[in-house]
Amino acid sequence: MPYIKGGGKQKDSGLPAVSDVYHSTNVYANFVPIALWQDPKGSESAALAYINSPFYKTDSATIVVDGETNEAVVQVHQQQLVAAGTVTQAEISAGNNAGAAATNVDTTPTVATTGTVLTDSVPLATSVDNTLLYESPYTNITYYVKTVTKVPGVVFPYDVATVAIQNGVTVQSVVDNLRLMVINCFDPIKFKYPDAFMTCSFRVRQGNGTSQHPLGMACDIQYSQANKADYFTRAQWIKDNVSYDQFLLEYKTTGTKNPWHHISFNKAGNRGQVFTFMNDKNCKGPGVVGLYDLSNA
Repeated sequence: MPYIKGGGKQKDSGLPAVSDVYHSTNVYANFVPIALWQDPKGSESAALAYINSPFYKTDSATIVVDGETNEAVVQVHQQQLVAAGTVTQAEISAGNNAGAAATNVDTTPTVATTGTVLTDSVPLATSVDNTLLYESPYTNITYYVKTVTKVPGVVFPYDVATVAIQNGVTVQSVVDNLRLMVINCFDPIKFKYPDAFMTCSFRVRQGNGTSQHPLGMACDIQYSQANKADYFTRAQWIKDNVSYDQFLLEYKTTGTKNPWHHISFNKAGNRGQVFTFMNDKNCKGPGVVGLYDLSNA
């Protein structure tokens, strides 16, 4: 039966009002929230973007080395995917050739704004998931750890309280990094593009890779109302208006073939790196910077 939020008198019964007695942010059936109360300060809007988006079926196997700059590591990973039948060698080859067919190019130097950099530590709540990260005066979203690490806020959920230790880092450091990433990177993008949503932020460390996700410094972003060409246009705005350590415009020839943006923030110092990746590797070869529109690949 459909859920009706408690608080009002029960219709035609004469019984007193009922209250919401259970609040869950991750109980779903076929990507539709089961009749439970949703936090109106953020999770509902994130859930709608997630549920209505055509991008939520992204294969997690294709983002294992997201942000990886070691070509040898990427090649090994790609061959593992080929061997497992996740991708084909033809798809890998198509991606390798994509860089030469860029529709638009932006290699102008990055002039990112300083933004709001806060370094104070976040007080951890009794439940790490309920730790408050940021109350945005711009998007009016209240971000908690669970908002940026679990469904419905992200497509691929991970538990900071347990996985941080597995990754060899402290829960406190991950939470602090998530806060800075949200304030300086994600929230400004969300304010500019309200259809933005995270597919992944914090996650399990994979081998000895260089990804900043296991530290809580990075997130991957897609947009429910953007086509493939829009990712290049939006990337140009982000490059020039958001503070970041590393910003990647990422494409793939596999799975849904939908692009995404990867962005990270490092309180120890931001490098302002901008790359375009295809199938997890630099589309122009190691070290080549800039934005390349590969939406026709």
